[in-house]
Amino acid sequence: MSELLTEFGKHLRALRQNKKMSQEELALKAGISPAHLGQIERAEKNLTLETAGKLSAALKVSLSQLFSFEGGTNSIPASTETATVDKINAQLNSMTPDEQKDILRIIRIFRGHTQKMAKKHIDTE
Repeated sequence: MSELLTEFGKHLRALRQNKKMSQEELALKAGISPAHLGQIERAEKNLTLETAGKLSAALKVSLSQLFSFEGGTNSIPASTETATVDKINAQLNSMTPDEQKDILRIIRIFRGHTQKMAKKHIDTE
């Protein structure tokens, strides 16, 4: 069993759990068998690029997010920050390009306001 496969399986499981999905639910959405998904998560089977694409779509994460993990002895823990970004991405993916542009404008306005408030707070100390 390859260390890379082991780390990928741990990362895939963490992504799935962050989405609060069972193996059966993810497998159904990805169009693969639950047994196959379990074997990938346990590093018993390698996956094809086609399967990676299906898992990526089912999890609503990019392929780069699916493969964003450090090969090593420890898997990257599922963080709250990652879960929040995944939720934001899921919302953005369901929007039209014009709606996405509007959200980007709102973020820029919010960040500008937040930075002004922080500077104002520093200046008053």
